[in-house]
Amino acid sequence: MKKPTLLLAGFFSLMVGVAFAQPAAQPDMANLFQKVNEVAQQLQANLGDLEADIQASRDSIEKGGEVLDEMLASVTKVNESMAEESEIWQELDALLALWEQRRQETLKKSEANPAFLPVAQSWQAKLDTGRELRNQISTERANSVALMRSIESDRDIVLAYYELGQADKAIEGLKKVGANLTNLNANMQAIVKTANEAQQTPISQ
Repeated sequence: MKKPTLLLAGFFSLMVGVAFAQPAAQPDMANLFQKVNEVAQQLQANLGDLEADIQASRDSIEKGGEVLDEMLASVTKVNESMAEESEIWQELDALLALWEQRRQETLKKSEANPAFLPVAQSWQAKLDTGRELRNQISTERANSVALMRSIESDRDIVLAYYELGQADKAIEGLKKVGANLTNLNANMQAIVKTANEAQQTPISQ
């Protein structure tokens, strides 16, 4: 009875070894674009009814608090999606490293065959677009942190106006936060545009 058991154990060990020997999946620009686009689309969807929600909260401190909570949640989601440990950031860093490797390899080939030089230049173009994308993401990550803090600090002021019965002042505060969210949305759409450009940049053959 021991022999089959030993055979099974050996087979299992072999399969584990094969699994660990598998190369890691390469970073994929289409996957990165999809993730960035999903974040931007969700933010835009959250803003769809914002103006109506603000107006509906005119006579209700509870509704006003809910609108603030929803806006804070939207910004927090954007911030978390672009954090340094996020999938988006890690995928982008891996892509930039891969593209730089390809550029260097192609430049080396061009020393013996100048026909490879345009290919190296195309890899450089992808790198430039990718680095622009990284800068945009880094900037919006910082902006989202500032916006989160602003919403948190403005919350008590907005609710205080509700308690005073000064709905116009409360609505004014909500609209100020909404305007900042609209700016964040515009910047996220710009990030999507750059990500799409990085995805579409042709490589010379």
